[in-house]
Amino acid sequence: MSAAITVRHLPMSAAAPRRRVSEATYRRRRAVVGTALAAFVAVGAVTAHDVLAGSGSVPASAAVSQPARGTTIAQPGDTLWSIARQYHGDVSIARYVDKLVSLNGGPSLQVGQTVVLP
Repeated sequence: MSAAITVRHLPMSAAAPRRRVSEATYRRRRAVVGTALAAFVAVGAVTAHDVLAGSGSVPASAAVSQPARGTTIAQPGDTLWSIARQYHGDVSIARYVDKLVSLNGGPSLQVGQTVVLP
């Protein structure tokens, strides 16, 4: 009588002992997944806010409706104060001069310079 021997092959994972993953590894994995999830939620919230609230900028059609600014040419002896006295209308001269300075890149004038009026 001969005895037959049956050999059974086990998959590698079943044959090899499983390594236990440390608690520190689980904590690191949870931290990475939590951070990725928080970033995803933050980006989604910002995107939703931008879509729902709009950009807040002036629409293109409104930019066309702004009145054109007047200009004058600086003559010899002109200053921003003298130009302001001539064109200020109902606005205080000091406020008008401040606006002239901001519109024309500073307080100095050159003869022949185009001065933008508020």
